[in-house]
Amino acid sequence: MGLSFRSLSVSFSSLCLLSIIHFLCFSFLALAIHRNNNTDRLALLELKAKITDDPFGVMNSWNSTLHFCSWHHVTCGRRHQRVTMLDLSSLKLSGSISPHVGNLSFLRELYLENNSFHHEIPTEIGNMRRLQILHLYDNSFSGQIPASIFNCSNLVLFYLHNNNLVGRIPAGLGSLKKLREISFGANNLTGVVKGT
Repeated sequence: MGLSFRSLSVSFSSLCLLSIIHFLCFSFLALAIHRNNNTDRLALLELKAKITDDPFGVMNSWNSTLHFCSWHHVTCGRRHQRVTMLDLSSLKLSGSISPHVGNLSFLRELYLENNSFHHEIPTEIGNMRRLQILHLYDNSFSGQIPASIFNCSNLVLFYLHNNNLVGRIPAGLGSLKKLREISFGANNLTGVVKGT
């Protein structure tokens, strides 16, 4: 009887230890997911802060009363609740693009076309390594195409036509193996996209 009591005691202790380890692991995972969610939320709020004109009030939902995955024109993945698509196309928005856009590390699709965005395209856009679709056409972006764009190795569609861009087309664009469509027309760009 003493032996089985001792076994039961050891089993109970092991079960308690496993429960504590399990709790700690999931707590750290939940904290990591929350931190990443906060990164996306802060990046979106920085984007909103750079919008100087929003005639349709589409940014009104971008506030603390709703989870950012419920904000208008924002789509999140189901599993990690990270922003995977941002569609602000044809909303008559004016302003510039915050460098914090680069913190949206799960973003796959970015649609900003047919607005009045201006200033330079932030170099931090090259931090979005999962990005597949980038539509920046029909705006007033100026400056050069950031060379960091070639870091977006999953880019498939890249449209920049009808802006005020100048300078040379970055040579690194030719190294984007998945790139299928690209449009730079109606800018003041020089050079060509060469494949490797």
